[in-house]
Amino acid sequence: MSGQDVPPARQHARRRLVLGAAAAGAGFFLLGRGAERAGGNPVGHASGPSGPGLALPSRPGLVAAENARAGSAGWRLGGKTASDAAGQIKGFATEAGIPVGGRLRLKVSVDRDQPFSIEVYRLGHYGGTGGRLVTRVEGVPGRRQEPPRLDKRTGLVVCDWDVSWETEIPADWPGGAYVAVLTNADGFRNHVQFTVTEPDREGDFLVVMPVTTYQAYNEYPVDGETGRSLYYGQDPSTRKAKAKLKAKIVSFDRPYAGSGLPQLFDLDHGFIRWAEERGYDLVYATGLDLHAGRVDPFRHKALVFPGHDEYWSQEMRDVLEAAAAGGVGLAFLTANNVYWHVRVHASASGVPERLVRCHKNANSSSDRAAPGPTVRWRDLHRPEQEVLGVQYASVVKGAHPLVVRESGHWFWEGTGVRDGDALPGLVWGEADRRFGGTASPRGESVFVAESNYTTSRGSSGTQQSVLHRNPSGGLVFTAGTFRWPQALGDPRFPDPRASRATENLFRRLLER
Repeated sequence: MSGQDVPPARQHARRRLVLGAAAAGAGFFLLGRGAERAGGNPVGHASGPSGPGLALPSRPGLVAAENARAGSAGWRLGGKTASDAAGQIKGFATEAGIPVGGRLRLKVSVDRDQPFSIEVYRLGHYGGTGGRLVTRVEGVPGRRQEPPRLDKRTGLVVCDWDVSWETEIPADWPGGAYVAVLTNADGFRNHVQFTVTEPDREGDFLVVMPVTTYQAYNEYPVDGETGRSLYYGQDPSTRKAKAKLKAKIVSFDRPYAGSGLPQLFDLDHGFIRWAEERGYDLVYATGLDLHAGRVDPFRHKALVFPGHDEYWSQEMRDVLEAAAAGGVGLAFLTANNVYWHVRVHASASGVPERLVRCHKNANSSSDRAAPGPTVRWRDLHRPEQEVLGVQYASVVKGAHPLVVRESGHWFWEGTGVRDGDALPGLVWGEADRRFGGTASPRGESVFVAESNYTTSRGSSGTQQSVLHRNPSGGLVFTAGTFRWPQALGDPRFPDPRASRATENLFRRLLER
């Protein structure tokens, strides 16, 4: 039975099941799996889900009207970029996602007492500029705040800073991805990224920003001694990054390293440019909204994961699997998604959803609460390809062509491609494929691309892009490469065939 054939009463029952489970903090009993809520928290109280509110109506013309407004490329830093080590100006928001009507609070540190300015931009297409200036504030008093605090046992780095500036998110700031550009009196600049969310609004596509993965890769401060990510730590003896010093816990209470944008944020922005230019009905959320149960997936035709979304809590995955089982479409536009199991915790002061924990080694953690330690999902006997159709294979060395398969399928309609045609450079970054001997999703899969590439270790690899139809009727697409969203909307990597194929995909997703 397809999603379109499900009677309204059954759709409503599914929604109540999902929301009731989230509100109770329990697991979902869909797809034959029960899941207990994680117990125990050595670093703070686990954040509890608040649940979605009453549904607000969709606003299908909002994105098109917004992107018809005058844009500005001022969101690009240019000029002098502040460094982590010197700390000319760095900052972060107290929440990764803020609903309309909520308060944006920025914590900013400068290298000496001086005023600084803030320009806030909403990101989109805007005639090719990539953003629109929504507010500018001059003369904000700035001071040098406390240095980052490092817990050497866990690698946790926290900035105990005071709020420097705050404002209410007004109704004329539409949901979306935003950046605040900070500029000090000496002209040094840095970014603060945040998302304006509308968790209660209905809309065709829910765009989920991968904030847990952003934080996993954040090594702030890259200063030769303090910074930590879930991959590396700064080694004071060599002033370089060292894998053995990687953190087990990372915090949102610190800036992002370098320019202040999360690593690989340009993947998300590439999709956003493309989708907003076409005026799709988009609602924005973060992975933490999935974790806390603030979104109802059944208010949308599909969930879109535009960027690299590797780190998932049990609560996030439960929502994903419930959506798939209920016929909601899924579009994963990169590779290496839903790979690591994490736990999300409150900060030491009790602020929810400020810490992400991932030990990556079952022997280094005493955490045995369901679904198990913070290791790879496939090591917990829940391989990601059960949901996505493919799963992470390896890092890609260089860029390689994406080779078309099933050119007669509706996915490639209007692109003019034939089997064996190559889309140059689209296999890049990391790659997915279907693994034999590993649980696969129920339903029908079509591999629309299969490409050879060289791995980071010099061996040969195979990349696959897949379309999958669940027994519920829900459609799942996984691109299996990092370059796909950049081929849509990044001016450096345009590919009209990838763009048309994604338009075909979205047209089908809208049929649910």
